[in-house]
Amino acid sequence: MSDCCAPTTDTDCCATPVDEGTASPVCASCGQKGKTVQRITPEHLLKQDAAARLQETAYRFCATLTCHVVYFSIETDQYFHKTDMKVRVGLKEPEHPVPICYCFDYTVRDVEKEIDTTGATTIPDRIRAEIKADTCRCEVENPQGSCCLGNVSQAVKQSMAEAETMVQI
Repeated sequence: MSDCCAPTTDTDCCATPVDEGTASPVCASCGQKGKTVQRITPEHLLKQDAAARLQETAYRFCATLTCHVVYFSIETDQYFHKTDMKVRVGLKEPEHPVPICYCFDYTVRDVEKEIDTTGATTIPDRIRAEIKADTCRCEVENPQGSCCLGNVSQAVKQSMAEAETMVQI
């Protein structure tokens, strides 16, 4: 099983890795705190020319929707943008397709369609089964470098709320 999906006390089994130290450097573009990612994450997900610029330093992921920065290093003053990525970064995409699970190729639209069709979704359970089968590779597939189940749960909540609103109309 991938370290990022190792069971924790969370019901979603997905604790975001905690930044070491007491303060988390912020993205110079948006001013928000960045989350530390393992070097393997940007190495795998940056386009070849951008990956060649990686240095021996700590990189952080910027999750701000409106910020075009994906990875940054305060120590080397490096910034990698959405255009440097091989994949769409779901947290930074306001339009479909919005990826939410990179290992098993689920999008927000997949969740919405299943909820529209059946009134519920089994996507989180299918992902959990894959995690249990040790087939996830979140640290190299997900730009956040961590398990997707938090993003999937958020998409399910939002889609369920939208579906409930449509029923009331």
